[in-house]
Amino acid sequence: REAVVSTQSTGEYNLSSDEKHKNYVFNLAIPTAATGIGFAIGHFDVIPEPSKSNVAYFCPRGLVPLLQHTTEFLQRVYPIYVDYMNMSLPFGDYKIVFVEELSCDYQSYASLTTASINLLHSARIIDQTLHTRRALGMAIASQYFGVFIVPESYNDTWLVVGIKNILFLLFMRKIMGNNECRFWVYQQLLKVYKAECENLLPPLHLKNKSQSYPLTSGNNAQIFHMDPMLTPPHILELMELKSMLVMRIVENRLGNKELMQNAIKKLLSLAWINPSGESSSINALLSTQDFLKTIQVVSGKDLSDFMSRHVYQPGFTTLNFSFAFNRKRNVADVTIKQKTVHDCEKYVGQLTVLVQELDGSFSNLLQVEKTDVLQELNCQSKSRRNKKKKIPLFTGEEVDIDLSHSDQDSPVIWLRVDPEMLWLSRTSIEMPDYMWQAMLLHERDVVYQHMAAEVLPNFTSQGTISTLSTVLLDEKCYYQVRIQALHSLAKCITVSGDPTVNEEILINLYRKLYGSVDNEKFTRMNDFSDFPLYFIQQEFMRAIGRIKDYSGHTTHKIVQFLYHQLYYNDNQRNDYDDSHLIVAIIDGLTETVPHKVDHKMEEVLKHVKQILPKIVCYLNIDKKMPSYQQIVSAACLRFISKLIQYGHIMDSLKDSSLFSAHLKRGQSLKVRCTAIQLLVLFIKNESSERDLNTILSLIEFDQSPFIRCYAVQQLYLLPLFTKHQDCFLNNLHLVERLWRLLNEHHDFNLRCCLAQLYYTLYGRTTPTCVPTNNCAVVIDLKGQTARSNVPGIPSSFRFSSKFDDDRKYSSDDSSSSRKKKKHKPIK
Repeated sequence: REAVVSTQSTGEYNLSSDEKHKNYVFNLAIPTAATGIGFAIGHFDVIPEPSKSNVAYFCPRGLVPLLQHTTEFLQRVYPIYVDYMNMSLPFGDYKIVFVEELSCDYQSYASLTTASINLLHSARIIDQTLHTRRALGMAIASQYFGVFIVPESYNDTWLVVGIKNILFLLFMRKIMGNNECRFWVYQQLLKVYKAECENLLPPLHLKNKSQSYPLTSGNNAQIFHMDPMLTPPHILELMELKSMLVMRIVENRLGNKELMQNAIKKLLSLAWINPSGESSSINALLSTQDFLKTIQVVSGKDLSDFMSRHVYQPGFTTLNFSFAFNRKRNVADVTIKQKTVHDCEKYVGQLTVLVQELDGSFSNLLQVEKTDVLQELNCQSKSRRNKKKKIPLFTGEEVDIDLSHSDQDSPVIWLRVDPEMLWLSRTSIEMPDYMWQAMLLHERDVVYQHMAAEVLPNFTSQGTISTLSTVLLDEKCYYQVRIQALHSLAKCITVSGDPTVNEEILINLYRKLYGSVDNEKFTRMNDFSDFPLYFIQQEFMRAIGRIKDYSGHTTHKIVQFLYHQLYYNDNQRNDYDDSHLIVAIIDGLTETVPHKVDHKMEEVLKHVKQILPKIVCYLNIDKKMPSYQQIVSAACLRFISKLIQYGHIMDSLKDSSLFSAHLKRGQSLKVRCTAIQLLVLFIKNESSERDLNTILSLIEFDQSPFIRCYAVQQLYLLPLFTKHQDCFLNNLHLVERLWRLLNEHHDFNLRCCLAQLYYTLYGRTTPTCVPTNNCAVVIDLKGQTARSNVPGIPSSFRFSSKFDDDRKYSSDDSSSSRKKKKHKPIK
């Protein structure tokens, strides 16, 4: 056995008296929080880092080739962090250990990171590369902020996480490119906006003494507590994303990125050395107030107003931006309407607007107030007619833009609002279709290109379809923009009422990109050497599967096309694995399963059912020759579940045993997660108490902490019933079992998830299926109603008129009898 511990080994060990055990000795000279001390014990193979003698990587026996390929990029990561912070790894040496049954992608300790074995991949796997690199890049950044420098209190966690994400964004720009980094930030911005709309996010920092915040209003409000033992994982993840967005804004507010770099260096130097020359444990605790003081010392700027708006309260805003060109004054009259999520304070400040005109791209600053704003933007260009001239972009590049469909009197081609995403807002811009088309074709900002591709399905026309098709075929365009153009094109085909606009448009585009040289009607053998084309090919399958005709039905041509892609898929001469492409084809076929069957859909359903034996064949093959993480099995299960859900499968097969069989240990993590998700959906549709007990037993007894938490998360993300809803599953047995798990389990992540599930099902009130301590009948004499919890009596009923008369007579008799009764004196 080899032991890997977070501290430096002295190389000494003692044998036990029976000489069967070794006692290893370790030394940790740097003050570290208790949560930063961890270790891993097991049979490991070790490989050193070629560029650093004090770094090594560990994995279970027999996985060295995967370990070498997975970690070979890390030699480019360490110099990025060292050069930025002018500091090597804080604990001297560093080890990454890949282990099984981890509750998340990685966990950071002092000089040690335990990473999930699911992050390992071979050179033949393309899709896992981006996710693995992001996880390991974040893990190394956690060594500086998260383990070496820790928050002074849990209330200051947002600060440490935010600075760690600043380092991570630096890593993404250097390793993955600026476009990938900007697009990732844009995706996280949308996630946080959606969470704010759903009342899921509390403030990042609570200033009240109770350290609690109501996420919802009313007597049954959900209360958030700023405590590590009471924060559900999904809320913690969203708070980390918002911390990253807030820290990006702080970095920009300082005016120079070097000022943030100097502030980070100062925090590290204070934590590393105290006046006595030794490492300091006090300065390694970072609080929000200390950080604000450091910022003020380094930059001279006060961020108190910014903190009160973005950190001390929740909220997000939506900016509705519209403009109209005034030809006489050569200005654009701009209207900005601001709508906030929650009843939080509206933003006040300067907003950057970049206007692309005929003579170039010009930046403007608009002052945003709490009320609606009407301002003027002076145009720097003048309209020109019949004068062809190349138009310069903000990058300095000059391009030819077709202005035949634009307003000939206006020099404005398109505009961008908050291009650097420095406001916590979702921007909505009102522009005509030709401006969105020009932006998609010629803009170099991938975020706004993606936004234009999202908006264009609202302007379905031949010009829109032509623009989306051009971008889809453009090899110089960013691949995520091309993917969005693909899905927008599929949406245009679906919503169009023109019978000539059909699935043949996408199928012909697919054949241009992937058709055989000899005959485009046949797909050529797989060749994934061009990674963007590989990712686009996957999304082609899903996009084509979502296409509906003008009457809302899937055509049999689509089913036949996807089936041929699955049947004739040839990967013999390809250097890369095609498992993810097979999954994409099966997902596309899953989208073709009709919800309802009429005379038009009988032929489609017939073709779909003919595919079922092929899907079952892939499911069986994946057991004998497993794909990467058995992702093909997961896709097959989703297809079969869709047939069961819509009632297109025989009653003898309409059973959950297929999903329950894939819950057991021995299946890959993705297969088990898919089986849990589909089984929860089956329980909700069929109200199966037996399958619910299967899920609860999995939560209680499974050895994987990730699986336990994932099962609970699926139950509250897709609740089986709502508060006070009459449901067969809403019974006393479920309440008692959840309450017992909530109070007896030692995994605090699982307890947080169970508390969220309990609130989703029952709120903060006593479940209706739970009897009170004492049996009683509550009578409302004025309303002539009663409520009872006595067994055998209806829970609610109304009185009859005869009861009122009897009550009146009985009350008179009782009063007269009390008057006649004589009381004897008490001796």
